[in-house]
Amino acid sequence: MARYLSMKSRLALAISLSLFLISGSLLAAPVVTEDAIRATLAAHAVPLHGAGEARLLVEARSHDFFLLGELHGEHEIPELMKDLWPQLWTAGYRHVAGELSPWAAEHLDQAKGLWTQDQAALVDQFAGPNHHVVWGCDIDEGQPERLIADIAKLNPEDATLKQMVALTAQGYNRKQAPQLLSLSETDHPARDITTGGISLWNNLRQTLRVEALRSNPGTRLGASEARELVMKELFLSHYRQAPEGKVFLRFGRNHLHRGYDARGVSTLGNFVAELAVAENKSVFNVGAFAAGGKEHLAGETFNADERQDELSFALLAQLAGTDATLFDLRMLRPMLHSIAPEKRTPLETNLTYWADSYDFLICYPVVSPLMNDLPRGVAGGEMERR
Repeated sequence: MARYLSMKSRLALAISLSLFLISGSLLAAPVVTEDAIRATLAAHAVPLHGAGEARLLVEARSHDFFLLGELHGEHEIPELMKDLWPQLWTAGYRHVAGELSPWAAEHLDQAKGLWTQDQAALVDQFAGPNHHVVWGCDIDEGQPERLIADIAKLNPEDATLKQMVALTAQGYNRKQAPQLLSLSETDHPARDITTGGISLWNNLRQTLRVEALRSNPGTRLGASEARELVMKELFLSHYRQAPEGKVFLRFGRNHLHRGYDARGVSTLGNFVAELAVAENKSVFNVGAFAAGGKEHLAGETFNADERQDELSFALLAQLAGTDATLFDLRMLRPMLHSIAPEKRTPLETNLTYWADSYDFLICYPVVSPLMNDLPRGVAGGEMERR
């Protein structure tokens, strides 16, 4: 009898295991196809003008930090700002953190860079006379000689500053950065000034450290990491000085990813996302790319088409057609992460990177060049496009 029960138990166990395996196979995740990915993207895409801008404003109202990873040197992002900013102000946005130095933020009449006086006037239009909307959160790679000249005027007897002024009398070139940095490390001027809410001397030192690293091809990654650290430190300094109100961040797309970007750098965007968690606040990230047209940067006009750079951009551009389009990538994340990493196609791998980095991507089929930027030759003739 016992033997009979033992056999019966083993049979029952075998049947149970078989049923479990069968049910498991029936419940296995469906295969994700490129057609399914296309359909999901198309279902969560809207024309940017009208419905897309309305969608961005809905998101902005429900979050505290709006991060726009922009293009550089085109008309389209400034035009988007014109459309959005009045309603962003109404929604409580009081600060715009930008890719310019604190000095440049206070001297837009003299500074040449990614911001113009008109763009600053746009975001300042609703603010009181003592409220500074634009936060300069970057080094001043384009014109450090101006920072040197200003600090030297405060310290006319400082011999080291006289040397630095003499070195840059004919303009600044990146090759000078190591020598300028070395000089700055031997001195601390008796008098400093706060410009754009930040020590002028400290921002000059930050600039020279990054530029010295950039001057050596072997330390380019270190330069990117150092610059990103400056952005984080300056952003945090501004935020601690004026924590009231929501913040709009406008930087090149490389800087506002979540996580590590393709350069291997933990970005400003990642820092702000983690800061928001610590502050019981929230963030949403929007990136922009171009599928055609021209951009103008560092004195040069160049082809803006990025479809060859990223498989995701080629696909999104195809889906967008001729209209600027806003794609919500959040619905794509669970689909892509249901695929084992080793089984993802190159397109799926690239889409995973972008869907993890940004909540939304804007595809501009064609962009037009904005000519107000750095003249040819400054900063060693090189700036990051994104």
